[in-house]
Amino acid sequence: MAITGAGAALRFLYISRKSFWLDEGVSVAIARLDWPNFLRILWRREANMALYYALLRAWLHLGASEAAVRALSAVFSIATLPLVFLLGKRLGGPRAVHAWHIRYAQEARSYALYVFLVALASLLFWEALSTTAHRAWSRYVAAAVLAVYSHFFAVLAVLTHAAWARVVHLPPGPRAEFRRSLKVIGLLLLPLFVFIASRGMGPIAWIPRPSWRDLHAFFLFLTGNGSDWLLLLYAAGIGVLLGASRRSAHRPAVVFLLLWLLRPLVITLAFSLLRSAFLPRYLLMCVVPLVLMAAMGLVRIRPRWLAAALLALMLALSVRGTLAYYRVDFDLGREDWRACTRYVADHARPGDGVLFHSAQARMPFEYYAGSWPGRRTLRVIFPADNPDGGPALTYRDFLANMKNLVLASVPPHYGRVWVVFAHNRLPGGQPDATTRGLEQFLQQHYGPPALSRFQGIDLLVYGSDMPAQ
Repeated sequence: MAITGAGAALRFLYISRKSFWLDEGVSVAIARLDWPNFLRILWRREANMALYYALLRAWLHLGASEAAVRALSAVFSIATLPLVFLLGKRLGGPRAVHAWHIRYAQEARSYALYVFLVALASLLFWEALSTTAHRAWSRYVAAAVLAVYSHFFAVLAVLTHAAWARVVHLPPGPRAEFRRSLKVIGLLLLPLFVFIASRGMGPIAWIPRPSWRDLHAFFLFLTGNGSDWLLLLYAAGIGVLLGASRRSAHRPAVVFLLLWLLRPLVITLAFSLLRSAFLPRYLLMCVVPLVLMAAMGLVRIRPRWLAAALLALMLALSVRGTLAYYRVDFDLGREDWRACTRYVADHARPGDGVLFHSAQARMPFEYYAGSWPGRRTLRVIFPADNPDGGPALTYRDFLANMKNLVLASVPPHYGRVWVVFAHNRLPGGQPDATTRGLEQFLQQHYGPPALSRFQGIDLLVYGSDMPAQ
């Protein structure tokens, strides 16, 4: 209870300090759609986190502030702590503080829910192994299916369970129940398989191929943003555990955790040789086995004072990594949509138009513009405003393509045009073709723009003598 209480404090501390970034704005925008548009956008693009979006729809009735929205993730992140404790009791080890887990406890995305459900499914799987009761295996099936509906990568946890069952040669009764459970899971996940087959890799086509530097960064994130020293402590703990478990009764549990830690990463990297799918946060579920294995190893070190000293050092480095996260993100470049939208609200005039380089960049802007009385005086040119006159979004706004915008229709209708650029740079730092074409056209008709920069965002105003910020 004390550990969970401390974890809750860390997960709610400074929860609204940072602006929503693009993906968080998209989460809220999807959850606010009416049911027809909500179901359409899930099927057309966003089925990956369907369960989270459905829960967020209900959660928004409790409040829509940044803290209230992110609290949903914080609750699931906190609920994961007792699960890790229970897994430790079942498998033979204790606990820790972790910056990366805390970081996604404060994000309005599905990652905290996904880790919670993977941990729950793994705990229920382990408990079901001792019985052939349908009820126990049905609980496992339910948790596993919900985990995959919260994030596709949870299927790698199910594959890990299957790999472990093959390695340890389950008794006939549990083996038969597990095979039946896998069939039921496959049947219940059929809509997601159809979605993936029909949509292909389009939703994640932007992910670059991983390099050795990316892999090193991933392990730094995975071990809690505490530098290479914390990474070495985790490696030492796991090494001690592997050495001690060769002839130990805990060997099956250690193999289970080792597969859970490494198999999702290996599968993802192997798949990325064909089409890149390696994004560190997709593998956040590997935090749970990592923490358990390191703790199980370090507490086996003798003399005990040395084990206590190493654990205290691990805790200190973990806390340092967490405090560093409160100041600045360590695994993504967050955009400051809060400041950008406030600037537009302070300087926009009736009849102005605004263009978003990326259709989805409109979503966090709309979140912060929601309480702005003058929002209706600023017409969204792309993706186009609701023809009925309101700013209400539809599923088409998430899928809009700048190539379909007739730029020649802009100058006759708008004296000034605001252009919002985010995520518009190629790997070398140069602007993409859409950015270059848009800037060239607008400069020909309006002259040089005034440029204001915010974290992760370039805001240009054409047809204005406003000073740059």
